Amino acid sequence: MDKRQQYNLFERCLARFVWVRAGEGTGILLMFLSLFLLMLSYYLLKVMRDPLILSDGSAELKSYTTAAQASILLVVIPFFNRFYYKYSSHKDKSLFLRKVLIFFFTNLSLFIIANQLSLPIGIAFYIWLGVYSVIMVALFWAFCADCFNAMSGKRLFAVIAVGGTSGAWVGAKLGGFLFPLVGVTGVMLISASLLLCLNVLTHWGYKAIPVASRGDEANKPKTINPDWWRGLSRFFHNRYLLLIAVFILLYNWVNSVGEYVLAKFVIAQASEVSIRGSYEEQLFMTEFYSGYIAWFTLIGLLLQVFVVARLFRWIGVGASIFILPFVMVINYSLILFFPFFAVVKWALIAENSVNYSIQNTSRHALFLPVSREDKYLSKNAMDTFFYRFGDLMYGASVAIGVNVLGLGTFEFIAFNALLAGLCCWTALAIRKRYNAQYGEIDEGHPPVLSTVLKPHTVPAGRKSILSIPPDTFVEPDAGDIIRYQLKGANGAQLPAWCQFDDEQLTVALTPPKDHQNKLKLELVARDFAGYEVSTYWKITIKSEP
Repeated sequence: MDKRQQYNLFERCLARFVWVRAGEGTGILLMFLSLFLLMLSYYLLKVMRDPLILSDGSAELKSYTTAAQASILLVVIPFFNRFYYKYSSHKDKSLFLRKVLIFFFTNLSLFIIANQLSLPIGIAFYIWLGVYSVIMVALFWAFCADCFNAMSGKRLFAVIAVGGTSGAWVGAKLGGFLFPLVGVTGVMLISASLLLCLNVLTHWGYKAIPVASRGDEANKPKTINPDWWRGLSRFFHNRYLLLIAVFILLYNWVNSVGEYVLAKFVIAQASEVSIRGSYEEQLFMTEFYSGYIAWFTLIGLLLQVFVVARLFRWIGVGASIFILPFVMVINYSLILFFPFFAVVKWALIAENSVNYSIQNTSRHALFLPVSREDKYLSKNAMDTFFYRFGDLMYGASVAIGVNVLGLGTFEFIAFNALLAGLCCWTALAIRKRYNAQYGEIDEGHPPVLSTVLKPHTVPAGRKSILSIPPDTFVEPDAGDIIRYQLKGANGAQLPAWCQFDDEQLTVALTPPKDHQNKLKLELVARDFAGYEVSTYWKITIKSEP
């Protein structure tokens, strides 16, 4: 039976925008909702994070706290990894993810109690939320990478990522709306409830993924050494992985310094409308960050829906990672000449929009072709050590720049422009290495003609419906799918009386009366990797006496 005929209603709608197989719809929806709830929960809390620390401290305190958070991660992650690999061979790949969710739910419950007791939680909560976001986001995408094979991931990661971007937008808007109504405790309670729902969805999502779309377990090693330092060392033995590590460090460093610059402008703006440390100042900052985060998540969502998947097809994964550093260079060059609050705000919105959509998806997709061992050892080290090492460099650069060199905001902007230029060079090197090392894996193989289309004869003046055998072309690459196009020979358009249904793989012909001719059609099969193969089909039209 033709797989296209097995599409449910949701899959038929989804197929208009995404290359989706029959049977993948439920799994995609549940994974989408899982990431949506994860990011919704996080951004509800993130809206309050910066105001809690900036209203009682300074932009410098925020940078030092970020560096402290990164230092804690370097200690926590090795222990975290050992627990992870304990469950890595379990048949239910969602098990460890769900156990970690319960752990963070317990942590958040303790913050709720502490806040109700009027204990100071600003710095501790800032650090905890950073650890939570790093571990949970990295773990979720590692979970996705284990659930899907390389081609399925390339087709579907962009769709799943839309769930994260949309969840972030809803969380930012909802957080700004809820904070004046229910306060810190109320927002935390809502976020904690979402974690419990997420625990159930991830389990269902994994079970709903079709076997044909999952990773090839037969080619995966049964066990992986859980030594985190071994994972770290892999970067220094693989130039491709090392370039990714440097790139991650640089763009996170640039982004963090950019947030420091923004914080300086926000504090200055808040001081003009309220007293330092007052509830009004905190409310102003909460409203600003709610709107700021909502804008870049909304734009990021639009990019994720309408641009990311097309970029992967047009220029490839390797080229897509160049976009963010290019935007960074433009941003900080612009701020140098126009150092105004509105310019800084919208420049950072543009940067984070690209970061949370194109860059986020591209970064994870870079690991799709590598081995499972590299995928989990090196990717985990990348998402934690190298990503957070950028935060350490950020904290160190602010501490040295402010306290030793006496640098002002303008100098930090110029410094960021130089770092962004270096990030561009690294992205180009990654693209070159990606194409050279993984081009064959990434591109796959063309569809194979399996069944020759037999000639048909149809009567003129009457409607005839012809079916194309579903096994006419076979896709050799696991996880890839085929889409069909029917046209006249030599690229000519189909006659008006000839309609092709590419979902049902049927052709409806209603030739005019007394029409007698031979129609030569070309059936084109195109896969997600971009390969096209065609075959010809002869149809004879005879006038009835």
